[in-house]
Amino acid sequence: MPDLPSLAARARAAAQAARSRRLRDLPTLVFDPVSASVLFQLAFLVSAVLGVVRQMLFSAQFGIGPEASAYVAAFRLPETLLNLVGGGALSSAMIPVLLHTRHAEGAAREQQVINRALTLIGAFGIVASVLGVAMAGPFVRAVLAPGFDPATSALTVTLARVMMLQPPLIIITTVAIAVLGSRNQFFLAAVSVALHNIALIGGIAAARVFPQLGIAGPVAGLLADGALQAAILLPGLRANGLRFRLSWPRGDPRLRQIVGLLIPSGLSAIVNFSGTIVDTAAASLVRQPGALPAVNSALLLIGLPIRLLGMAVAQAVFPRLAASAAAHDWATMRRLYLRAMVVAVGLALPAAATLALAGRWLVGLLFERGAFDAAAADLTAQALAAYALGLPFYIATELSTRALAAFYDTRTPLLTNLLQVAGRIGLLALLLQPLGALAIPLAFAATSAVESALLTAVFWLRLRRRRVENLRVAASIDLEEGR
Repeated sequence: MPDLPSLAARARAAAQAARSRRLRDLPTLVFDPVSASVLFQLAFLVSAVLGVVRQMLFSAQFGIGPEASAYVAAFRLPETLLNLVGGGALSSAMIPVLLHTRHAEGAAREQQVINRALTLIGAFGIVASVLGVAMAGPFVRAVLAPGFDPATSALTVTLARVMMLQPPLIIITTVAIAVLGSRNQFFLAAVSVALHNIALIGGIAAARVFPQLGIAGPVAGLLADGALQAAILLPGLRANGLRFRLSWPRGDPRLRQIVGLLIPSGLSAIVNFSGTIVDTAAASLVRQPGALPAVNSALLLIGLPIRLLGMAVAQAVFPRLAASAAAHDWATMRRLYLRAMVVAVGLALPAAATLALAGRWLVGLLFERGAFDAAAADLTAQALAAYALGLPFYIATELSTRALAAFYDTRTPLLTNLLQVAGRIGLLALLLQPLGALAIPLAFAATSAVESALLTAVFWLRLRRRRVENLRVAASIDLEEGR
């Protein structure tokens, strides 16, 4: 007769082993576009909640005073490098090339391309960080925040130099995200997104417990965040059998493809950053108390639906778009793009209305405490309502930019970005004096609408051209066979 306790023990052991295997398999679990979108939406939602907690603690601790202004302005300098590689530019460049390399030349060749890309881009990041430290002083005083008083300007320079230690870590994590994304393995990337604000909250909490730290607490949290992201993502590369080795590129054609796609995307990120510089300089010149922190807090809130509806969907669907383009499966590509756009923009419309109508209540609930008074909340709510006008266009831009990258086209987004920033400068010149800080989000929303329309039109034209080419090739083959 079977020993029942022994059978039960073996069953428990088997169940525990199965659970352990499932946990071990999570880093390499493959997601379809719908489940990946949901995963990223959950991750961005957790990140946004933690981001609101972070901003609440930051606002209560530092308000809209000189330290807050210096911190917000200082982050703009490392932000340009972070956007260059971490804002989707590197993933958009690497994923199509890695997909084609793995399918056409094998896994060993893909590993070589990954090593060479990380070596080259990592070296660039280190050089850029060193240059950023060296140029922080004149850049802050002459370009970034010319309206700051000498003390605030000096603090901004110091903070910017310390923050420039973070970008090399972000480069490593972004390459890891691109590699895992090319395999439709999104779990660790989603975890890194969800936990993004944990270290920053820890830095602010440290400043509250030890007031002598001051603004150095949040800065330390920012640096710790880079290390945390790397710790989360690198195990995913090991789970795929990938090991990083320094490998300097020697005329590698695949690396040239990555660089060829990355340069326009990187320039586009720099153009975006220049737009941020324009906004920061405008806020410093408007002579409206707390203009820069208020606009920054409004951006934080509008960023939630952008991440949930734009970035999450675009990041999830992009590898499938790239795979469809590589296979010349234009019908599938059209269907993926159209479904993603209809769902994301359709949900953006009620989200924009909610933020515009309930913004003052939301800002008051989240931020109006401590040094962040009613006047600061009023200004933040006005900026939020203005940003909300452009929400559907911000989201459409995210999707169309990724869709064009699947066509190996990163130049069109660069050109539309240039037009968008030029338009912002022109509108700010007209509106800054009569409208004050409110001109900043209004100019951004208006020019984003134009940029979105141009990107969407270019995508449909490219898709139509490719489908017509396929029909011509098919007709030519049929004609040859008929002969």
